[in-house]
Amino acid sequence: MRRRTRRQQHFRNRHAVLHRRGDQLQRLNAGEHLDVGLSGTGATAALLYFSIAFGKVTISTLNSYGSFMCIATIISGFRGHIEVSRAQRLLFVLGIVGASTVIALLGQHSFLGAFKSFILFLLTFFTPWSAINLTDYYFITKERYDVPALSEPNGRYGRWNMPGIVVYVIGVLIQMPFISTKLYTGPMVAQLGGVDISWIIGLLVPAALYYLVARKRALSAPVRMVLPTAKA
Repeated sequence: MRRRTRRQQHFRNRHAVLHRRGDQLQRLNAGEHLDVGLSGTGATAALLYFSIAFGKVTISTLNSYGSFMCIATIISGFRGHIEVSRAQRLLFVLGIVGASTVIALLGQHSFLGAFKSFILFLLTFFTPWSAINLTDYYFITKERYDVPALSEPNGRYGRWNMPGIVVYVIGVLIQMPFISTKLYTGPMVAQLGGVDISWIIGLLVPAALYYLVARKRALSAPVRMVLPTAKA
């Protein structure tokens, strides 16, 4: 009798546990939230929150610095050497961080999906740029650059590399029919069974075209790499 009573009590306890778990699942399916703590003590939870926040600040700092350096590089390409004061750097960084925050808040409900699609779509513009640079470095100039002349609008390389710009535009446009992203899908993707081969075309076609139009430039390349000289 005692063994039977114990077994019955054991089955009742298991039934009660399963019943509670079923109620929890039903509440989750109904949209209710269960409280889940990061830890048992407030000090540990505060430390974890601080670590997460500190990591976000570090990443945002590196991103804003990289964005500022890109802007400075673009401006120096048009105006030559430039000097930026601390106040100007601060204004640039605050503007970049503010614009990024506004964009993130506006797209918070689907930010990760939209950001992923945006990054993938950027490959359309980065791929031909990489193909042209690699072809110029390894097959045209063969690792021989006049580095100081790169920032001189009236120097050896001039203000614009028109063959490179034309090939770059062609490289971007020729990928359009083969792109498959949420932002844009080209007309040839369905013919290929949904496969995105735009990056292959964006590598091969600009590389071949740039080699054909720029190979004469190899004659004007310096004998060896010219590096900037240290100012006394």
